[in-house]
Order: sequence, then C-alpha cells, then structure tokens
Amino acid sequence: MRNYPSFNYKVAGPEGAPWITFIPGIGNDGSFWALQAEALAGDFRVLTFDPWGHGDSPMPPAYCGFDDTVAGIVNLWDELGIAKSSVVGLGFGGSTALALGLKFPGRIERVVACACRPRQPDNRRDFWRDRMQKAQNGGLKKLGGITVDRWLSEEFRQAHPEVDQRLRTMIQRTTPDGYCAYVRSFIEMDFDADLENLSVPVLLVAAEFDHGGGPVEDMIAMSKRIPGAQLEIVQGSGHIVNHEKPEEVTSILRSYLLQSRKKS
Repeated sequence: MRNYPSFNYKVAGPEGAPWITFIPGIGNDGSFWALQAEALAGDFRVLTFDPWGHGDSPMPPAYCGFDDTVAGIVNLWDELGIAKSSVVGLGFGGSTALALGLKFPGRIERVVACACRPRQPDNRRDFWRDRMQKAQNGGLKKLGGITVDRWLSEEFRQAHPEVDQRLRTMIQRTTPDGYCAYVRSFIEMDFDADLENLSVPVLLVAAEFDHGGGPVEDMIAMSKRIPGAQLEIVQGSGHIVNHEKPEEVTSILRSYLLQSRKKS
C-alpha cells in the first residue's frame, strides 16, 4: 500500500469494545458526526478524524484519487491497530464507507451509508467541477456560505442557528487544496457496477428532501442491488440528515450497529 500522511483523529469509548469509524464528507471535519459519536461511545470504541486538508489534518498526497481516500482510512486503522470496524458516512463519506466494504470486506463489520451514490451523474460532475473552480479562485469562505445555504432550508437555519454556524465553520477551516483533492476523487469515483459484489451488512439511510447528494429514488434503487441491504428513509430532512434529525439518526445507528455488538 502507498505511504499516506496520517490524519488528525480522536478515539473515545471503552477499550475492547467494537469499533465504529465515522467518515466525514467534503468540507467536513471530525466533528461532523460528534453528536452520534458521543451518543454511541458508551457501547463502542469510536474513531473520528479530519480528512486531509480539512480541520487539523495534514495536506493530502500529491495526487489523491478516490482509491487513495479509501486506502488512507485503512492505513489509519493499521496505525491504530484496528483489525475490524463498522463504518458510517454521509455524502462522500457514505460513498467511501461502501467502497471500504467492497475493497476491504475483511476489515468491515457493518456499513451505514447515508445520502450517497456509487457514482456521480454527469450533471453532478459538472456541479462539482464548478465548486472546485470556485474554491481555487476564491477560497472557501464564500463557497462555504453557498454550500450551507443549499444544505439547510431557510426555516431550519433560522430555527437552529448553531447548526448553521457549525457547518459554515467546518467548511471555512478547510483548505482549498484539501477541498479540491476530495472533489476530484468524488468526480472520478465509480463503483456502480460493483454494488452486487458487496458482501458485508449494509444499511442505507436516505433523507426525504435530499435531491442532490443521494435522492430517495436512487437510494431505493441502490438498496435493491446490494445483497441483503436494509433501507431507512428519514422524513422531513434534507441532505445533512445527521444534523437536521440527529436523534432519529442516532437511534437508527444504535439499533443497527448494536446488532453486531450482540454477536461479538
């Protein structure tokens, strides 16, 4: 395996408990899953981390393709002596979780993939190319505001200004090089033809009003192609479902992931 820089990471929970690794998306740092990580740390050993070029992690490798973003997580597991872990992610993080299940099934207990796709449609690739250009030309401050405005409805932002600010701060702490490296890997990502080969337990979590990251109809179609996959649809939420419906998502995670703990 290629030599990779490490990540800024945090570990919580009792030693000897089954592992959960929470995978952030593009423009998100290790705190993206903080509410769920804290809630599950009583029953699991929980790993959170900042992606390369995000938060306090070092910059990404010189060329950072999708396979590198996946293998970098396995490299972190090797560094920490983690033989096997469940993985949870949303958006790019959800796609990465599924790819880990495909490429490294022996290292995976269970996969929870939220609001994601195995491949970006052509129009979404153009969308991400535009985002990358904006980041290169103007940095992340303005782009961060545009992004959060898309993620959260005006009504939700007014009712939950702390969530709005938390997400904006995450993006603004992301370096343009880190952001663009992950966007490029997102654009090239394509494991659509391999979905039927997933052999690990998978739970897909869709959000009712997510029309871009992982639309409900696409998540339903994906669930029918993955052997034994389960599907949950969270009502009344957009793409950032773990922030808009944190208690419901935590409950879903706890119920699904505790099944592996009971078997361990």
